[in-house]
Amino acid sequence: MARCLVLAHPQPRDSGDYRHRIVLPFAALAERLDVAELQTTHPRWVEHAVSAELLVGMMVADPALDAVLAERARRRRPTVYELSDDFADFPPSLPGHAFYSDPANQATIVRQARAADLLQCSSHGLAERYGAVNPRSVVLPNQLGGVPPLPRRDDAHRAPVLGWAGSLGHLDDARELAALLAHWCRARGLAPADGPAIRLMAPAAIRDAFAAAGLRTDWHAPAGFDDYLRFLEGLDVGFATIGERPFALGRSDGKFLEYASRGVVCIASARGEYLHGVRHGETGLLHADRDGFVAALDAVWDDAALRRRLREAAHAHVAGERTHEAAARRRAALYSGLLARAGLQARPGDGRLRRLEDPTEATLADATVAHEQGRLDAAMAGYLEVASRHPGFHLPWLRGAMIARTLGAHADAARFDAMAADALRASLGAPSA
Repeated sequence: MARCLVLAHPQPRDSGDYRHRIVLPFAALAERLDVAELQTTHPRWVEHAVSAELLVGMMVADPALDAVLAERARRRRPTVYELSDDFADFPPSLPGHAFYSDPANQATIVRQARAADLLQCSSHGLAERYGAVNPRSVVLPNQLGGVPPLPRRDDAHRAPVLGWAGSLGHLDDARELAALLAHWCRARGLAPADGPAIRLMAPAAIRDAFAAAGLRTDWHAPAGFDDYLRFLEGLDVGFATIGERPFALGRSDGKFLEYASRGVVCIASARGEYLHGVRHGETGLLHADRDGFVAALDAVWDDAALRRRLREAAHAHVAGERTHEAAARRRAALYSGLLARAGLQARPGDGRLRRLEDPTEATLADATVAHEQGRLDAAMAGYLEVASRHPGFHLPWLRGAMIARTLGAHADAARFDAMAADALRASLGAPSA
């Protein structure tokens, strides 16, 4: 009987990305297959990853995973590798830019994606850009956790509320949208400052980008996901504008899904995943240029009946076809097929996504922060504390070696490197579960 193990790089489990890319989809899968998740800060992650019947690596760029994949191939244990972002075009405004812009880390991702038995991409754009890395590839688009009943809207006798939300990583998208909205105002004979106030939930830098375009805004600071959904419920029309950078073209159509779930009409760029997710004229409107944007916004601004038809169709579509529960059926079939080809039988799930955690992960995280801040004494103390409690965990020894070399303690660095190598070899030899 087989367990599916999801392996992620270190990150807050309460973050939006972790919720949408790991917790919600794999909790839905847990209704069908036995699933557990852990991060590469867990002291036994190598042992668990080697012995799992099915391993799903979530764009983990850890060199130790190379050895894990080789050992899994030797044992004929199937591995799936997911690409969830365009790692080779990570924007400088995002925290992961320094890591993903490193050619060595990019090469690691490509190498591990190639070694997997199945490469899964979260968008068609990623599949088009990286599908040649692994001929065994599939697109598993992002989905929604749940869709509430369609909210009632009485916007037939008032001007519709226009709005958008985004993180700092969408700054370029925000600038493009602000320029489009300013152009639309001028096309209707209005100065941007005399047009409707655009409702925003975004960092102040994005608010300033709209102000620089001359637009009025009703600004709300970024908040939690539930607050974001309540923000959407106050909109009638929302925008999903993306640029032509590879990173943008590899992103999901999540804004359309979130808008549709809250009865908000979506006007999206005719690019990237929106070409696949939005049915133009049926569940939303697409635009390829400034004139197309003006025509789309004019249409929904002037026609309340059209807004109603679009929001009803979009809501029905995502409720029926774009939920994690619906996607779990396909994911379960794919994974069960991989297991069957390896002579393994899938273990039925009980509806619970198991989380594998260890108390020392918090200590390791604190030490990592201290290391990044240059507080080497504090970092070394943290790494050695973890190593003392889990001497078979290669990572704290490896990190200790890095600090020792920085301090010129080359003998200590060599000793720590050797201990890391010994620990990794022992973990790779873990017996099958």
